[in-house]
Order: sequence, then C-alpha cells, then structure tokens
Amino acid sequence: MRLAGALTLGLRERNALLVAAGYAPVFGESDWNSEELKEIRQAAAIILKAHEPYPALVLDAASTVLDANAGALTMMRQERDALGRINLMDLVFAPGPVRAAIGNWDEVAGFLLQRLQENARLRGPRSEVSRVLKRVLELPGARAIPPSLPGRAGAVLIPLTFEVDGVTTQWFTTVTTFGAPLHALAEEITIEQFYPR
Repeated sequence: MRLAGALTLGLRERNALLVAAGYAPVFGESDWNSEELKEIRQAAAIILKAHEPYPALVLDAASTVLDANAGALTMMRQERDALGRINLMDLVFAPGPVRAAIGNWDEVAGFLLQRLQENARLRGPRSEVSRVLKRVLELPGARAIPPSLPGRAGAVLIPLTFEVDGVTTQWFTTVTTFGAPLHALAEEITIEQFYPR
C-alpha cells in the first residue's frame, strides 16, 4: 500500500497490485447500478437536476456516459435507455451528428485526446481507458490532430462551439469529483457540467 501511495495509483490499480502480490483487494469495484453506489447515484442525480436546463453528464474513467440530464441527452442526441452503453469519446470522434455539430472539432478533440492519453498512461495498457484510446485512434482524423494544444492569445479556456439546425452556441465546462473515495468507481466518476458562454 505504501508503494501504491508513492506511485499515486488509483484505487482500482491499488487493488490490482494487491491481487498480484497475493493479497485480497481492499477497495470496492462494483458497477454504477450496484447498491454500494446508491448514495453516489443520488448525489449525481441532484447535481444533474440542479444544472438543468444546461447539459450535465456523469462519466466513468473510460468516458462511458453513466447518467445525463435532459440537456445532455439532447446535445448527444441520445435516449435515456442508451446510458451506460454510449461513450462520450465515440460520440466526439466517430463520424456522426455529435462530431458534425462541433464547430471547433480540432481544438476540442485535441484536448480530449490529450486527456484520454494521460488517463490511459495512469491506468495502464490493459485498462478500459486504453481500449477506448485505441478505438479512438482508429477513427478518421484522430491521428492527424496536432500533438499539442494550439494557443489562443488571451484565452483562458477552450470553448465548445456547437452548431445545430443553424444555431451556434458556445460552452465551457466544469468537472466535479467525489471527495475521499474508498471505492474504485466512486474515485473515477466525474460529473461534467456545461455552461453557456
């Protein structure tokens, strides 16, 4: 455990290290719909509802969309029953309505690709994040994204420019995480909230 702490491993990776050394895992690893995560789901639902009408969504480490409010479902052009089966990276990188609607796709995709690569580096080559990264890099245009983010004079954030039915909107996002987690998925969950510019 001291070695895992020194390496700043996530809870899922700490469990894997313990198992590899012949010990039992210490941290929970149940899925989103488990009884263990009931309070996490309830807290996330409060955040999503309070953020309406603006989009907000709950993601796991691999960018699977676990929950979303009505604004996010509209933005992603998805139905509620698709939650848990759709991946935000697939929606952004694969040719389709979401990618087509992102007016500054190169900037947004470049940022997300860097975030995904860093997450894959931290979680290791056998992680779900690494599988998503591999899948994304096989999609058209992904490998052509410049390796570093372009600078914008005087800019503080990269906006998301979204164009639907001739209407252009710009958004910035914040990311919320749960404090002091003792469960692998609870540690990995992020809630991304979109704010109009």
